[in-house]
Amino acid sequence: MSSQFSRRDWLRVSGLLTAGLGSGLRFAKAAPSVGRGQSSLGQSSLGQSSLGQSSPGQSVFVNEFATLATPPDLPKLRARLLANENPLGIAPSAKEALVKAAEIGNRYCWMEFAQLKQLIATDEGVKPENIMVTPGSSDVLMAAAAHYAKNSDQTRPDRTGPGIILTSAMTYDDLLERASDFGAKIEAVPMTKDYKYDLNAIQAKLTPDVKLVYIVNPNNPTGTVVPAADLEAFCRAVAPKVPVFIDEAYIDFYEPAERPRLGKLVSEGLNVILARTFSKIHGFAGLRLGYAVAQPDTLKSLRQYTNGEFAVGVTTIMAGIASYKDKDWQNHCRAENAKARTYTTKALADMGYEVIPSSANFILFPIRMKAKSFSNQMFANGIGIQTREFNGQPYCRVSVGTMDEMAMFMDTFKKVVG
Repeated sequence: MSSQFSRRDWLRVSGLLTAGLGSGLRFAKAAPSVGRGQSSLGQSSLGQSSLGQSSPGQSVFVNEFATLATPPDLPKLRARLLANENPLGIAPSAKEALVKAAEIGNRYCWMEFAQLKQLIATDEGVKPENIMVTPGSSDVLMAAAAHYAKNSDQTRPDRTGPGIILTSAMTYDDLLERASDFGAKIEAVPMTKDYKYDLNAIQAKLTPDVKLVYIVNPNNPTGTVVPAADLEAFCRAVAPKVPVFIDEAYIDFYEPAERPRLGKLVSEGLNVILARTFSKIHGFAGLRLGYAVAQPDTLKSLRQYTNGEFAVGVTTIMAGIASYKDKDWQNHCRAENAKARTYTTKALADMGYEVIPSSANFILFPIRMKAKSFSNQMFANGIGIQTREFNGQPYCRVSVGTMDEMAMFMDTFKKVVG
C-alpha cells in the first residue's frame, strides 16, 4: 500500500492530534482513493491501471502513523521531515507584519487583498482580475476538482460515461482523488525514464472527453521539473482545446531565472490555471495563504466552490504581502534548501542509493527494505519521513530540513538500513 501524504490529510491529522486524541485515534477511509493504492513506474499510482481505475484505500494516518506501535507525538520528533515544510520559518519581516496586523484583526479584509493581488499581477504580467486569493492552494485544487467533475457530463449529451482528467501516473493526488470522488475518470500516462511528465504522451491522449489536464511542476513526489520551453509549448498547443491546470506549489525552490513564466499565457487569453501556495518557501503552512492565476471567467466558476478571499484573515494577508516583497528571505531559504538537499543527495549516493534529482524541498529515492518496517524504525528514532511504493518498489520521500536535521536523518538512516 503506498502513501501519498496530502496537504488535506496533513491538516486533518494535525488538527486531530493537536486536539489530544492521541493513541486512540483511528480513522480509515473507505471511499475510492486516487494515488493511495498500488503505484506507478508501470503500476499506476492511481489504482489498478494507468487509466486511473480507483481502488479502495486508507487515509495517510492509517498508512504512516497508525501502523506504528505507538502513534508518534509529532512535536517530539527530532526531525520533522514528512510534510515539506520550511524549517527556517517565516521571514522576520512577515512576523513583524503579522503582529502589527493583529491590531486590525477586528475588521474584514478589503484593501489588503488588492495590495497582494497587485504585487502578484505585476510580477506575473497579468491583471489583478486574473488572481484569486485562497487559504493555501488546496482550495484551488479542490474547487477545480469539483468544477471539472461536475461539468463533465453536461457538455456532451451524446457522450456516455464520465468526463476525463488527464495527468501523470506518479504525481500529487489531491485534485485527482477529489475529482474521482465526484465522478470524473482519471487517466494517467507513465512518466519518462527520468521521472518527468511525458507531455507528448499526454497530448496524444487528448480527446473531446478530456475536461482538464493536470500537471504538477516541480512534481511531487519526484521533485522533477518539466523544461520551461517544453511546458510553454505544450500549453500553447493544448490550452485552446482543454484547460491546463499547473500546480506550482514548489516553483519557488526552482532557480528564478530558469523557472517557467506562464503568467504571460494567461495574459494572452489561454485557458491555463496556475495554483500557487505560500506554504512552502514562505513558510506559511500553518498561516494558510495561496492563490490561483487564470482567466476571470474560470476564476468565477471556481469561486462557486470556495470562500476564497473571505476565508483568509487580515493577519495572514499582511504577513503574506511582507513575505512576497522579501526577496532576500526567499533567496536565503532557497539557498539553504539547496545546500541541505545537495548534502543529503551526495550522502545517499555515497551509500549506493539512486536519488531522483530534485528541484524542490524534498527527495525521493528507492529503499532496500519494506516500507512499513523502514517507516516504523525511522519514526521510533524520532525522524519523521514518508514512504511510497511504485510497481512493488518501496521509496522514501524525505523533506529537506536544516543541515542539522539532515545529518540526523542520515545518521538514523544508516542505523536503520544497516
